[in-house]
Amino acid sequence: MSLHNISFSDNELDIRSPKLLSIISYPRYSEPEYKDRIREMESLGITSIILGGRTILNGTQIAGKGCVGIVVKSKAGSKVCALKIRRIDADRNTMENEARFHGMANIAGVGPKLMGYTKNLIAMEFVRGPSIIDWLEVDNNNYNYNAWRSSSNNNNNKATRSKVGNISRAILEQCFSLDTIGLDHGELSRMARHVIVSNRPYIIDFESASTTRKTSNVTAAAQSIFLYGTVANGVKKVLGAVNREKVIDALRTYKQTHTRANFDSVLNSLM
Repeated sequence: MSLHNISFSDNELDIRSPKLLSIISYPRYSEPEYKDRIREMESLGITSIILGGRTILNGTQIAGKGCVGIVVKSKAGSKVCALKIRRIDADRNTMENEARFHGMANIAGVGPKLMGYTKNLIAMEFVRGPSIIDWLEVDNNNYNYNAWRSSSNNNNNKATRSKVGNISRAILEQCFSLDTIGLDHGELSRMARHVIVSNRPYIIDFESASTTRKTSNVTAAAQSIFLYGTVANGVKKVLGAVNREKVIDALRTYKQTHTRANFDSVLNSLM
């Protein structure tokens, strides 16, 4: 079917729309790079981009923007997905390593489902839900760049005491799975940027991941959720304070040896 025969809604644009030039080739237009990205979108089956989100890029609302790429909501046929597009000025020439690490995380049950990738693009499951900082309803003026998130909670996704405990445990279980396979996320000390809360938590953005450095997913996430920073402040308001000395001792032991027993000791010190 020709794309010209597809009907789009007001905020849904054919990938070749001139309105998308500055998004597909960001932060500066390059005709060769733009054409490469169009070809790559077609190879992934991407037919349109849906504008909207809390990030403003050149006067246009999109889902998110980071140092390596921008994220837009898109469609592959009738399927909605999140599409990460490598920035022209990114510190890397390809998204392939990030996609490989994302695929490893999926095997461990972590992250949105990877749907496909090319040199400049990563297509993945579109996760509906707020960032963890929005979910906790903490002042988040400095955290307006997460992708996929909605601006508010629905009544079934409120951060009640039981849900905060369950979500926190689920995040740490996912981090233990990453530690077990030797994949270090690298950014979980900044939890506000990297977790979306839907029916379960989703760890996102594997652009800083590595299999060569020592893993610290559990220690970084536990500190971010319970000890230091904006997320920890939000969790504390719901669950109360933890015994910091007990937590730090448990994390120190776990850091030495990533066993299930040591991980369970971390959980017991927190909850």
